[in-house]
Amino acid sequence: MQQLADVLAKPGFQKAAANLGWLFAERAVRFVLGVMVGFLVARHLGPVRLGGLSYCAAIVSLISGVASLGLDGVVKRDLLQNPADPADLLASSVIMRLGAGLACFAGLITLGFSGVLGSGEEPRLLAILGLTLFQPALLVPDLWLQAHLRAKLSVGAQTAALALGAALRIYLIYSGASLAAFAWAVVVEGLLAAAGIHLLARRSGLEFSWLAARAATMRRLAAEAWPLMFAGLAVVVYMKIDEVMLRVLVGPAAVGIYSAASRLTEIWYFIPLALASSLLPALLRARERGEHDYRSRLQHYYDLNAALAYGLSVPVALAAPLIVRLAYGEAFAAAGPIVAVHIWSSIFVFIGVARGQWLVNERLQRFYLGATLAGAAVNIALNFFAIPRWGGLGAAAATVVSQALASWLSSFCLAGTRETGWMQTRALLVPVLGWRHFRRA
Repeated sequence: MQQLADVLAKPGFQKAAANLGWLFAERAVRFVLGVMVGFLVARHLGPVRLGGLSYCAAIVSLISGVASLGLDGVVKRDLLQNPADPADLLASSVIMRLGAGLACFAGLITLGFSGVLGSGEEPRLLAILGLTLFQPALLVPDLWLQAHLRAKLSVGAQTAALALGAALRIYLIYSGASLAAFAWAVVVEGLLAAAGIHLLARRSGLEFSWLAARAATMRRLAAEAWPLMFAGLAVVVYMKIDEVMLRVLVGPAAVGIYSAASRLTEIWYFIPLALASSLLPALLRARERGEHDYRSRLQHYYDLNAALAYGLSVPVALAAPLIVRLAYGEAFAAAGPIVAVHIWSSIFVFIGVARGQWLVNERLQRFYLGATLAGAAVNIALNFFAIPRWGGLGAAAATVVSQALASWLSSFCLAGTRETGWMQTRALLVPVLGWRHFRRA
């Protein structure tokens, strides 16, 4: 208890905890405003129309992995290690992401209206949602806020945008708006959030001009971040390819059911991301102090992620049918078993995000790329086998297996990552070992 009291008294811990608290508060508001309104939208659209919108959103999500260029982790690390002059780093990141977003949007429009990616109203929905491909460039100032543990400002901007977006969706529901109008609501909410973050970051002292960008910095970022870009793309593939393959192999109604189920599980994925953003400075400081302290901090970091994941997965899995009926109504009752299976992927997502932070710190981006590509390949292969037989339930099982492979089992493939694999394994044993599991030196 004295050790715990000493940790709680540290200024660094208190600052990280405050930052994490704001991130959790933002997500709580997002749950009330976004998810609850999302339930109303799903009830209003029904499985078929929701499936069409979700399919187009999944396609855009797949492409967004390229538009972001995998720069988040590298930029935040560099901002922490060299905080004096961020102008060159941030300006270079904005220009790189704008170029990538433009190329991705052009490709999406070309494929969409050529009929390759869909038919009927789907090309139009793709064109609208494709505007969100420019959002990663607009959100670069948020990386600066995260690196300086100023989540309070980012939370304020995103919460305001979320509230306006929720109000807009409620208006669209009661006015009987078209499906395209709901796609525009996604774009408007993203633009409002980006504008608010940019304004607040400027008021907090962030100053940089696009002219500060340097070709040498862009080349360095591209060389270091390209494995993370492809790794992020692979992550999105095995998170969203299920909906695409369900659309192709089964139909839009199956996509609507599966999308409704996955939303109930993926809403919790912000937790490991919030922990990573808030605890990165502490991990870097521990790394500077010595290997023993660094490993101890990492193990506690894995343990915390696993404990939180179990605390969410068990009750959601047991109450899945009731949760689905309360959230969506009887029209989506088939999503209950899917939720009960899909929620177990969150355990591997949590410890995978934690491992990803370690891989960036150790500059092992290429291993991260290989692991996520393997997970994506396994997910696609399992989907081809499972979806025709069991539909959305098969896709959910494929997701759990591929997440386990990419986020945990792959750690044992190389000698340099094997130790972190055992750390993850010990974290997965938290329910078995109980309180004694946390009593390490």
